Amino acid sequence: MNGNSFIDFFLKIRNSNFFNTLVISVILASALYAGVSSYDIPSQYVYLLEFFDYAITIFFTIEILIRMIAERSLIKFFKDGWNVFDFIIVTISLIPVGGSESVFVARLLRIIRILRIVTVVPAFRHIIEALIKTVPRVGFIALLMFIFIYIWGAIGTLIFGELEPERWGNIGVAMLTLMQVATYDDWGAIMADVISTYPLAWIYFVSFIIINAVVLLNMVIGVIVDVMTTEAKDNFLPDDNNP
Repeated sequence: MNGNSFIDFFLKIRNSNFFNTLVISVILASALYAGVSSYDIPSQYVYLLEFFDYAITIFFTIEILIRMIAERSLIKFFKDGWNVFDFIIVTISLIPVGGSESVFVARLLRIIRILRIVTVVPAFRHIIEALIKTVPRVGFIALLMFIFIYIWGAIGTLIFGELEPERWGNIGVAMLTLMQVATYDDWGAIMADVISTYPLAWIYFVSFIIINAVVLLNMVIGVIVDVMTTEAKDNFLPDDNNP
């Protein structure tokens, strides 16, 4: 078997539906194991679970090696950000842990391994890539939201600071209170506590909710939907130029 045939063999394995299904199944088994290991396991089953964990780690190591060989070039392999992500997760899981924090580290690694489902399932990758592309536009909207929260927080401190210092005593706690209002978390009670003293306080709260919780948050949703719709068309619709 020459070099090209050797690489083609691993390329067929990597591209096979059976192999991809097997990888997904092992990732799901790893997720199940991470959940089971959070319980108090009887001592007679501990060694069985440890063996299961080692088997999963070995499988992921072999799987990443197959993918590296199939790419024909390590440079090409590491140019793909998803491959780097997988490689880091698999490499970290191979690092031996010891000491009093070993149990915490081991459980954390088992949980992190579940993230590999994102790289294996193409639909998940498209969603994450679309969300990443929304960051610049969503970032500007988030900055605008912060500015409005800061302004309304400063106003709230001036108006309600002496009445309810635990919620409006300074700009920091006032902004935290407004973030609670923006999520509709018992915002009616927050308004009721001050409206008896300031009857027109409802204007303050309603205007804030309309601007931040309705307009700006819906702008964020609109940006995400727009980008994901565009990504869906690019990835799933056929090219009109192709026969």
